[in-house]
Amino acid sequence: MPGSLPTAEKCAGDELRRIISDAPGYSATAVGNCLTFENYVSFGVVEVPEMVVPAHVLILRSGSSSVIEWKEDGRDRRVKLEPGSVSLLPAGSRRAARVFRPQPGEASILQIRPGFLQRSVGELARGGKVELGQHMDLRDSQVARLIESLRADIAAGSPTGRLFGESIAAALSAHIAQQYSVTQTRFEEFRGGLSPARLKRVLEYIDFNLADSLNLDKLAEVAGLNLYHFARGFRQSTGLSPHQHVLRRRIERAKEFLRDSRLSVLEASARTGFVDQSHFSKVFRRITGFAPSKYRSEA
Repeated sequence: MPGSLPTAEKCAGDELRRIISDAPGYSATAVGNCLTFENYVSFGVVEVPEMVVPAHVLILRSGSSSVIEWKEDGRDRRVKLEPGSVSLLPAGSRRAARVFRPQPGEASILQIRPGFLQRSVGELARGGKVELGQHMDLRDSQVARLIESLRADIAAGSPTGRLFGESIAAALSAHIAQQYSVTQTRFEEFRGGLSPARLKRVLEYIDFNLADSLNLDKLAEVAGLNLYHFARGFRQSTGLSPHQHVLRRRIERAKEFLRDSRLSVLEASARTGFVDQSHFSKVFRRITGFAPSKYRSEA
């Protein structure tokens, strides 16, 4: 399941968090292996001292405009950032900044550690490494849509645990590597889906481990592919993303357990990998239209 702040700290570092953690509505969630999602209400002036960014950082702003000031090559720079704008700060970049937001608005931050980006797309890039450029004001609807979908999944309780967050981060890694790397990066499309043998191994692994916290890294390892090719190959073969397939299988398995009068609803929840019975009931009702107890009585 998505992790708490201590899990995230081991991978993402403390520098940026110390500056924004006192902001209204602040939350931090470990959404995958060395992936941290942070959200807070931004208002007034935020002074960001010079620091080395430990991860690739994507920042999406919504609700109101803001102004960011910084120095670059000895020159003062100033940009007005409208709602929907995205900043990309590559890992290892060093810069101080001042951000002013006259009206309250929301800021969503996804930190992707270099190791995750490397596992996603590194072997597909020229020289086996992706070098990203820094961009303060991007108008990229795909990045905005993916970050918003991650925020919505966290708000819904992340029914497939970290699998969704890792899938979103892998998609973002591929997109920013192709669009914003210093040197041109082109990826060969994965055609034809997974081979029958690979697909069989992955599906069997998922069914055997439905009660556990499945992650994209492990599924790609079982398939013998990098994250980029695995996610695309799986969708081509099944018509579903990995997290959609896992959620569907968990609900189908839960139905089997609910038809067994010897098992309680709590046991059905635990055996299908949900956080708790309340979360299980909410997701089950959303997908099937029935509360688990109602489904049991009519099955």
